[in-house]
Amino acid sequence: MHFIYRPVRPIAFSAQHRLLRVLTIIMLPLALAACHSGVSGDDAADGDKNPVALVPPPPPDEQQQPARNTAYLTVKPGDILQVRIEELRPTQVAIGYDQVFYKLGRWQGDFERPTWAGQPAQHLDYLNRTVGKKFDDYCEDMGGTERAQHFLSIAEARIARLDQPTTYLCKEAPGSDPSKLKTVVVGWDGNLYLTDGHHTFSSLREISDGGPALPVWVKVAANYSDLPDAATFWQRMIDERRVWLRDGRNQPVAVNQLPTRLGLANDHEAGGMQEDRYRSLVYFTRNVAYSNGSLPEYAEFLWGDWLRRQVAAGHLPSLDHYMMTPPAAPAQILGVSTLSKNLTAAGANDSYAAAVRDASLKMAALSDTDLVFDDRSAADLGRLILLADAPGGSPTKKARDTLEELPRDDVKVDGSPRGAGKLWFAVNYRNCGKPASGTCWGW
Repeated sequence: MHFIYRPVRPIAFSAQHRLLRVLTIIMLPLALAACHSGVSGDDAADGDKNPVALVPPPPPDEQQQPARNTAYLTVKPGDILQVRIEELRPTQVAIGYDQVFYKLGRWQGDFERPTWAGQPAQHLDYLNRTVGKKFDDYCEDMGGTERAQHFLSIAEARIARLDQPTTYLCKEAPGSDPSKLKTVVVGWDGNLYLTDGHHTFSSLREISDGGPALPVWVKVAANYSDLPDAATFWQRMIDERRVWLRDGRNQPVAVNQLPTRLGLANDHEAGGMQEDRYRSLVYFTRNVAYSNGSLPEYAEFLWGDWLRRQVAAGHLPSLDHYMMTPPAAPAQILGVSTLSKNLTAAGANDSYAAAVRDASLKMAALSDTDLVFDDRSAADLGRLILLADAPGGSPTKKARDTLEELPRDDVKVDGSPRGAGKLWFAVNYRNCGKPASGTCWGW
């Protein structure tokens, strides 16, 4: 295993080279997009089912290769790289925005929150559960195992920043645990194409002390810089299932429609990734309907495609049946939905948690050998088995508890802090922005 550290500097491309690169990519046949990318599910009605028209190739004298990024041409599979987030190219069009919103909501605790005014120990506990979680996640995702220690004071929590490594400490050096690292493929052009971690790095790009230049560590899965052209490279990526060529509505796309950067789309910066509501839904079914163990790449999108097909077949309500976003009130969106001991649906039937519950029941009802997408079975994609009348401590009881906790807030009955549910953070962040006194978070 090799550790490779590259200078953090921008890669210069001339305007002519950028234009030539775009023209070369546009030549790619849309047949690449159709492979593993058929239209299905209720989102098929949201857009044209036919692929976009192919743009004619440029004249022969303009078909020369663009300038290559030479920084990573010699890296090998298994090498660990320190790079900037802005160097990573997406291999999927969309992400689940609510998964990112959960991270952004949880990672930004309110330092002025009055809930624990005059109770610094409880306020510090709250900050370790929120702001501290950001550093826990970063250390783990960078292969540094975990944060070395919790904040010992509120002042310590205030000064800690991801972009200032001296203000916090991971237990191990980044890259120490390669099994935790996200993976990249070196492309035909020498650039790094991210095959795992789009949500992680998008969240880090959006956070105030992260951003495009934040250093991150990744592991090389393959180096295809010896391939002759873009078409050959992308065909290999498709054949090896290292790219997901569908947009946020599950419509097929061509490789030239992939985003130019990680992070949420916005009106102030070009590029960005689309929102896929079913990808968000599948994230919240984690540990309720499936386990996030050693899953194939893009597993959550495969589940999302299957759920869309259940909707199209009339076996599951569409997401429009549920109150998941404004103008619905947060109290309606966060209505508690549960499964009783005999797996009977209880609680709210039109909340976000109800959508998670109903999708989870459908997913868990599959047999291990049932195919979810192409040759991927339910067992391949981590499906959990839910059993009626399962005892305490069983996987089923843990799944039921996970579902019930999704919309819960962060204050116990006795007034002390607790870990809030993922939906609670995601819904409040979408509605209110980051946690802060005087906003709609409720304090």
